[in-house]
Amino acid sequence: MSTTLYVRMPHRPHDQPQPWHFGALPFALVRTAAGESARRGSPRAVPEVLREGHARIADLPAAERLVLILAASDVLLTTASVPPLPPARLKQALPNLVEDALATDAQPCHIGIGPALGGATPGRGPRQRLLMVADRAWLRTVLDAFAEHRHRRRHVLAAQLCVPLAAVEEEAGAEPSLAPPGEAPAAAQPATLVVEAAASALAENGALGDALGAALPDTAANTARQWQLTVRTSAYAGYGLLLGDDALAAWQALAPDGTWYADADAAAMAPVPGLRQAGRAGWRLWIDGAQECLREPGLDLAQFEFAQGRVDRWNLVAWRLPLALLAGLVLVQLVGMNIHWLLLRSEQQRLEAAQAQTLRGAFPQIPTVLDAPLQMRRQVEQLRIASGRSTPDDFLPLADRFAQAARRLPPDALQALEYRGRMLVVTLKPGTDTAGLRGAARQAGLQMEEDKAGNASGSTGTSAGTPVTPGSRWTIKPGL
Repeated sequence: MSTTLYVRMPHRPHDQPQPWHFGALPFALVRTAAGESARRGSPRAVPEVLREGHARIADLPAAERLVLILAASDVLLTTASVPPLPPARLKQALPNLVEDALATDAQPCHIGIGPALGGATPGRGPRQRLLMVADRAWLRTVLDAFAEHRHRRRHVLAAQLCVPLAAVEEEAGAEPSLAPPGEAPAAAQPATLVVEAAASALAENGALGDALGAALPDTAANTARQWQLTVRTSAYAGYGLLLGDDALAAWQALAPDGTWYADADAAAMAPVPGLRQAGRAGWRLWIDGAQECLREPGLDLAQFEFAQGRVDRWNLVAWRLPLALLAGLVLVQLVGMNIHWLLLRSEQQRLEAAQAQTLRGAFPQIPTVLDAPLQMRRQVEQLRIASGRSTPDDFLPLADRFAQAARRLPPDALQALEYRGRMLVVTLKPGTDTAGLRGAARQAGLQMEEDKAGNASGSTGTSAGTPVTPGSRWTIKPGL
């Protein structure tokens, strides 16, 4: 189940300077089956109204989806031939397409692009599209006011598109037509007309409503009533008017045929005969119409700079199972790594304890065991030296083996011989056959490698202030 918060916005006040402030707004919190109301062609879900009333924006309940319904008098619906352009260039071209339909400048207006009209157009040429025009400053104020509200998805709809379409009734006794089914004359679409007291569309007891009410004298407020009229004439056509008593009575003569709806105040006081028998304009009417409107993504006014980011439109409910599986895999991986580390740690401690025990068993005089293998190696070397036995990396064994390997060297090939760091450092005359010498050293059980650091310092002629014999330097160590 998902929740949707519907909020009806007041009509934009033309006599109040910015910044605009909102008071208590009419809202309805509805619960429907998840995804049912958003899929086109799916059976209509029966909405369950959980709460309704008036509240300030900070006090509105949180919901998964927020639907803002702008007054019909603040949104102009028109059509134009829209060329196929990229979004950035299309936004710049839209004011030129609607300037003939506006009485004011088109630049301060926000223009939303609706669905294509008249079916598919062959080729990539211009297509007839529905355009929805609203004041950009007013729309920005509305969206900024709901910036702190908790919701995941947001939609902005025009009130005239949220009015349900009236059912088309065929005339009784009509003669059958001989025209093909595709060319049969379509039945006239009756209009849907909603009359409400203008105060019900404004914020009650709010800063916006108080400012508008304070601008009128008391006598005028008591005698001059205003009525908000919302008319839908077809699937993508409609308009809104804000009329007084006299203007509403005069407009009734020009009103299109259709189904009338009225709120309680309009049914009791509006100067339109028959409103007492009209349908009641409550939240059920607006919710049903808004759900049908939400099935068309193109009817959302939140486009271009007012569109939500792609991350905000993610349906996290559909990702619950993969995210839970990923979290479970990460948890199992972390637990397994820690268990393996604990096993390795215990094995390391067991080996260190065995090495320390072996060292103390062989050399009980050692007071503290810090590095058992190193201390064992040093103790064995000390015993070998005390017994008079030389180790393979002593000077004499190394020099003897190197002498056997260098038997075929010229007498002047060996320029220097040093012993440091338990290895021999020999300096050979440039041009000496080192490849053959390395092979002979390998056969004698020695490891002969080039001393790159010594060769680099020897190229300068000094090493830490000590003269260096020129030539190639090599290190001699016992073979592995």
